[in-house]
Formats: sequence, C-alpha cells, structure tokens
Amino acid sequence: MNELAIYLIRASISMSLLYMVYWLFLRRETLFTVNRYYLLSALLLSLVLPLVSIKYNMAAPADSAPGELSGTLKVVPVLHQGGGFLSVASRYLPIVYLIGVVLFFFRILWQAIILYSLIVKNGFRVVEGVRVVHNKRFVLPFSFMNLVFMNPESIREGEISDIIAHEKVHIRENHWFDLIIVELMSIFLWFNPFIWFFERSIKQNHEYLADKGVVAQGFSVNRYHSVLLNQLMGMEVIGITNNLNYSLNAKRLKMMKKEITPRIKAMHLIWALPVMLLLLAAFAQPEYQYQAGDVTAPLSEEVTLTATVLDPNGDPVSGASVFIKGKNIGTITTSDGEFTLKVGATDVVIVRFMGFDDAVIDVEKVVKKSGTDNIKLKVKLEVAGKDKPAEMSKAEQIKELEILLKELTLKKEELNKIKVKVAEVEKEGTVEQEKLETKKQALKEEYQLVNEKMKKVEMKLKSLKQ
Repeated sequence: MNELAIYLIRASISMSLLYMVYWLFLRRETLFTVNRYYLLSALLLSLVLPLVSIKYNMAAPADSAPGELSGTLKVVPVLHQGGGFLSVASRYLPIVYLIGVVLFFFRILWQAIILYSLIVKNGFRVVEGVRVVHNKRFVLPFSFMNLVFMNPESIREGEISDIIAHEKVHIRENHWFDLIIVELMSIFLWFNPFIWFFERSIKQNHEYLADKGVVAQGFSVNRYHSVLLNQLMGMEVIGITNNLNYSLNAKRLKMMKKEITPRIKAMHLIWALPVMLLLLAAFAQPEYQYQAGDVTAPLSEEVTLTATVLDPNGDPVSGASVFIKGKNIGTITTSDGEFTLKVGATDVVIVRFMGFDDAVIDVEKVVKKSGTDNIKLKVKLEVAGKDKPAEMSKAEQIKELEILLKELTLKKEELNKIKVKVAEVEKEGTVEQEKLETKKQALKEEYQLVNEKMKKVEMKLKSLKQ
C-alpha cells in the first residue's frame, strides 16, 4: 500500500504541474487541436513519469552510519501502536481511498447502463448520415461514440441541421476516446482536483473544436449562436458524453470569432519539457556508494542475510537503503520490503529509510543465536524522534559493559585462532603471498580495534566501580 500511495502522490504532482503549463500558456489560444493532444498527452505522461526509475550515485562515508560494531541489535523491537494522527491516518486513509474508487467506478458504470438502456429502448434512426437515438429522458442533445442522443420535443425543426453538424465533429474526431481516458483516470485519482480540471478543459476544448467545425462548414455564426442559446437551460447529466451546451458562456461565443492564433505560439509547449525534467529529477532515487571507513573487512566466512523491512504498522518498506558498515557494498529493499545480502559473519548491517531511525543488525550476534549461516529475519523500523528509554542505572551500565567486555574477549580469541590458521596457510604455501599479506593486514587492523575498544571499556568499568 505504501508503494501505491507514493505512486499516486507522484502522479498527482505530475498532473498538477503539466496542467499549469496548459493554464498559463495554451488555454487562451485558438490552437484547439494542439490543446487537445497536449491535454491528453499530459494525462498519460502523469501516469508514466512516476514509473520512470532514474538512479544516481551518491557518495556517503561509512562513519556517518550510527552504531558501533559491538552495538546491540536494534531490530524487531516490541513497538506500541500510537494513537496519534499519523497512526489513525495510515489506518483509515486506504479505506477512504478504496471507497472513493468503488463509488467513482459505479458512477461510470451507471452512466454506461443509462446509455445502453436508451439505445435498447428507443433504437436509432439515420438523420443526415448520423445515427440518432430519440429519447425523452434528457432535454439536452449529446453524443457518445458514433451516436447522437436527442429529445425531439426540445428541438426546433430549423435547429436540427446545426445540432447534427456540431455532433458530427465530435463523432468524426473521436472525442469520446478522450473522455473515456479522463473518466477512467478519475476513478483512481478522484481525490486530486487537477483530474477534474483536466476533464473540464478537455470537454471545453472539444466544444471549441466542434464550434470551429460547424463554422467551417459555412453555417451562419449568428444563427449558430442562437441555437446554442436555446439549449442553454439544458443540464449535463452523462459525464462520458459531449454535451452541446457544455461551458456555454461569453468566452465560448467569443472563441468562434477570435482571430486564429499563429502556429508559432504552439512553441509554448516547450515549457512542458523543463517540467518533465524537473519531475524526473524529483523522482530519481539515490544509490549510496559507502566509502571505506574505520572498520575493515573481516576475515571470516560468508553469511547470507535475508530480511523483510517493515514499518511500525507492519507494512513492507520499499526502497530502504541497506549497506554494510565500512564497506562499499549495499542494496535497497524490493516492493515487498525484502533484501538479500552476502555479508561476513562479523559484519554490521545498517538499514536506513527517511523518517525512521536506522536499524542496526549485528550479524555476529544473530549467527551465534541462530546457529546457521543462512539468516532470515524481520526488521521493524522505529519512527524517528520516538521517545527513548530512560538512562540506565549505574548497576545496569556496569552489567552492560561487562557483557561487552566478554564479547570483545571472545572476539579477540577468535582473531587469535584466525591468526594461527593464516600462519599455517602461509607455511603450506597454498595461497598467493599477496592475498595473504592483505588478509594479515586486515587481521592486524581489526585486532588493534578490538584492543582499543577493550581498553576503553575497562577504563569506563573502572571509573564506574570506584
């Protein structure tokens, strides 16, 4: 659900910015065909742009990751579900969204049923080369696909030719296709006001195109104005149809007589290009390249770490950064919140996602606890800024330091064993000397780190016991 929410937010942002290009530069022009294709393309682009995944590398020092090598596991804590606004919103907003989707789906379905029932009940007849469905349910003439719906009781005999000419333009240019696209998108983006701005502008532009087509056929502009005004009191009922009097106002009447906009002004479309580039840049995802820090690669066996990263509500977290502290190795979580990483048995793995505290996985401790080199676990993130537990008492601090000192002693013993093995391998001559030297250097540096940490722990213990 988190991934869908991110997509819908990005699609809404794309839609709003692309609509602003139309509003600022195109809506006052008589480039009706250009406007039609821009509006339709902008709608489709707002769906596609959030799916374009552009990644860029970002260097990040490993020492910026919090937590020590000997730090305890900060994953899978027992979290208390908060009752705040964010918690309530995350629980109920998906339900509200789905209710809206269902309602708007049935809205379109109901409109289609009405049209179908009118066709079945009344049939159609051919008038001036167009299929016309006579009905008494709606006063206002309108068209859908290749059919024109008219109420013969509300239309004067002399107005039929003008109305048919108007609806022929809608049919010939397949304006119903644009309406179906925007209506289907409104099902999933009903909460975004810009989808309704798009629908209004698309319908308005269709009427401009139809008016232009009627006038181009030689019909009297003044008489055509009169026909439109006679239909002014009609009411739009079917959203997926083109209605004769839609957006009938002074602006529409003026548009018929307005001077034709020079084609060069279509170059205003170029403003959509920086908007799209801005959106692509905003939606790009960083790939962190963690630089080698103070902790060197351990000389140990390889472990397969598979984990599912969850938010406090138990939903998977997609796109969380996962990296090994002190190494230029990492990955990101999938749409299911999962990741798999090959790590050393003494590595420390950091899970990082915006808005949450980092989770630290001490692989060595997990291996000891599970007794296997194929680790599977769940990582539940904590919301950033959550209240921390009270400071430990002096006795608790001493106990914690004594446990840490014991762990460091075991680590030192393990390093001594590895040192003996390396010496045996060197004596046998079965491994290249260059590789052995690299391992010996890594072992030496890690040994020094453990010694330094033991000294610090011993000093702190001594000061607490005094």
